[in-house]
Amino acid sequence: MMILIILIFLIFASIHSITASGKFKQACKERFGGTFMGVYYRGFYNLISAATFAAALGLISLVPDHAVWNAPLWLHWVMRGVQLAALVFGARSFAHLDRGEFLGTTQIRRYFSRREVAGTMEGVTERELVTTGVYGIVRHPLYLAGIIIVLFNPVLTVNGLTFTVLAVLYFLFGAFIEERRFLEIFGERYRAYKKRVPMLAPGMLRLMDRGKSGSSKLS
Repeated sequence: MMILIILIFLIFASIHSITASGKFKQACKERFGGTFMGVYYRGFYNLISAATFAAALGLISLVPDHAVWNAPLWLHWVMRGVQLAALVFGARSFAHLDRGEFLGTTQIRRYFSRREVAGTMEGVTERELVTTGVYGIVRHPLYLAGIIIVLFNPVLTVNGLTFTVLAVLYFLFGAFIEERRFLEIFGERYRAYKKRVPMLAPGMLRLMDRGKSGSSKLS
């Protein structure tokens, strides 16, 4: 059964990764044109991602499963509280983003109201490096929120454990891919940002600095 869970997740992850890749976007642009990409692609991408993720969860739910651990009631609510806090933390990311452009609705509205295609290949016009708010705590708040939410499930099942491991690995993979993309876009500004703000673990840079200072004192 674990193999089936892995297969379902890998199919979803492959579709999501391929449709997010630059090569796939370029192929779509050559096939359908720049207007399609700048107006509709972002919306289609989000719809496909949501549909494939829902399908993956639905298929996984059909696989026979059994619980291996249930948190005691007091711990159950503590873990749900941590999940809720992570959800709020992740949602704060959108305070620094154009939600309409992220979803793809702004591109469509812009085109039909003004016949305008603007921004990047996906019609995204905001290209500033955000380093404040939750982005001043970690560089990838959405991925951190996702990791915490899947890790702090108070009911642990065999299938759930498999899904959690796969999801955490995929979140980490996504964060590293974004790091490469942001370095290409922002260059030295992003390198300086990396030195100030940790990737996923708040306070990690300070702990590393303390470790380095301690090692230098010993030497």
